[in-house]
Amino acid sequence: MFCTSSSMPNDYKMTHLLIKNGLCCMIAVFLQLAPVIHYWETLKCALKARKCKKSEDRVNEKRYYLRMLKEDQDVALLRVFECFLEAAPQQILQLTLMLKHYHNEINFEFVHQVASIVSSLASMGWAMASYHRSIRLAQQNKLNIGVVGTVLQFLWHFSITVARILSLSVIASVWPLYTIIGCLIHWVIMTIWILINSHGILEFCRAYGRPPHMLPTFKERIYSSFFAIVIGIVYIFIYLNTVDCNTFWKHLCFYVLCFAENITSSLLWRYTCPPEVREAWYFNVFFITCIVSFLLGIIAMIVYYTRFHPSKKQRASNSFQAM
Repeated sequence: MFCTSSSMPNDYKMTHLLIKNGLCCMIAVFLQLAPVIHYWETLKCALKARKCKKSEDRVNEKRYYLRMLKEDQDVALLRVFECFLEAAPQQILQLTLMLKHYHNEINFEFVHQVASIVSSLASMGWAMASYHRSIRLAQQNKLNIGVVGTVLQFLWHFSITVARILSLSVIASVWPLYTIIGCLIHWVIMTIWILINSHGILEFCRAYGRPPHMLPTFKERIYSSFFAIVIGIVYIFIYLNTVDCNTFWKHLCFYVLCFAENITSSLLWRYTCPPEVREAWYFNVFFITCIVSFLLGIIAMIVYYTRFHPSKKQRASNSFQAM
């Protein structure tokens, strides 16, 4: 392969830039600064889009605006990962310890712990609603999610998350080892399910410069496998759709499985917990919440998809004017 002497400095500069960016990304991931970097890139794209708007450069304004939406979508996905890979297991552990060591007293410490758990669960519901809203904003051929739709998205994911974490916590307070084994089995099943239908995952992990009709490289397949493993962990708590596709049958299968797991966990806890727990004031509250909260989440999801899900296509010109 031949190259001119004038192109060699550019090639060297590009290689050096890629290595430098790769090292910066590794350091950022190690220091857990990836969201900060994406926030910074979002801000830069927004400022560039505003600058182009003032100079009436419509082409670059639209380009930087779409890049800003893409960065915001990445930030929203990172928030989802942080919630369900870090905060959700911590909430299960905290609730499990409370159930094992709670002395049936309502004091300041108890109220503080409950408030902390509820706020964390609310942040998980909002992270999912924000993620779905950011996906819609980045799709120029579809309408955005309205305020009512966002509220229903929050109620849907908040209620499902409450039911999942509460059902896992109550059974973990009785059989912690079997709960871990059950979560591992659920994770493996979900990961295999994702890999079987891996088209969306492959598209998500495809390099930006590669045409969509080309077969994925070995490196892209490895990345997609790791990504499927991470999504499989999230699927222990909630369904996360990473690509735009028909999700009716996926939602049906996933939520039927989760509801069966919740019912089984709640019933096992109800009939195997210690006698002092059965006499506690929260015994029936927890059992009812595990079931009712899940059903409320399903109702919110059905109302959202039947009444407030924006699936209409719109012209690109109208979409750009809506900016």
